[in-house]
Amino acid sequence: MAMKWRLFGILAIALAAMATASVSASATASEIPNLVGLWSGVGNGYGDEGGYVSDEDSDILTMNVTEQRGRIFNGVVTYTEDGVEMTEEFAGVIALDNTTFYIAEFGSGYDVGTIVSEDEVELLYLQDGEGGGVFIDTLRRVVE
Repeated sequence: MAMKWRLFGILAIALAAMATASVSASATASEIPNLVGLWSGVGNGYGDEGGYVSDEDSDILTMNVTEQRGRIFNGVVTYTEDGVEMTEEFAGVIALDNTTFYIAEFGSGYDVGTIVSEDEVELLYLQDGEGGGVFIDTLRRVVE
């Protein structure tokens, strides 16, 4: 009887290992999305200095991804603040699911992104402290 349970235990471990290997293989086998290029759009949000901002009241935000090596990328984001065009460099990383990505803006703030399609992304911007706020931006790839 002990031999039967030991064999069952070995079989269960082998099946679990195969299932894990299968999931790992499929996660790494899917193609890493290419984010290089110019992205543009508007969004809405809330800031501690200006309150709520709607899509209609927001200025255009552009994200220019200039380089990507595997799941890591970098570039420049441009937006308007108090009538002045601001430019900020950033670096980002694509998560293993190849849909979620994270950006650290070098001036301040973070973005959690979702790849909606090959030509559309959504950014959830978060900034804490004085001048902080949250914004939801929908950006579309600019085809030149």
